Amino acid sequence: MYRWQQAEGKRHALEGPFPPRPDESFVALCGAEVTVACSDVPQLGGHWFDPTCAECNAVWLSRV
Repeated sequence: MYRWQQAEGKRHALEGPFPPRPDESFVALCGAEVTVACSDVPQLGGHWFDPTCAECNAVWLSRV
């Protein structure tokens, strides 16, 4: 299962059944290792204003 998660200034895509929690790192589909902050989680008062990672988007589209 693929999902989107905002982290470090971009919306990155990742594979996995559960979203990462604040202060957890993950390797995005683009290959970047990023860490989630509280401000990246809408359920914790964050906002999804960051742009989509173009590399993650390209990998996502090639796999679906």
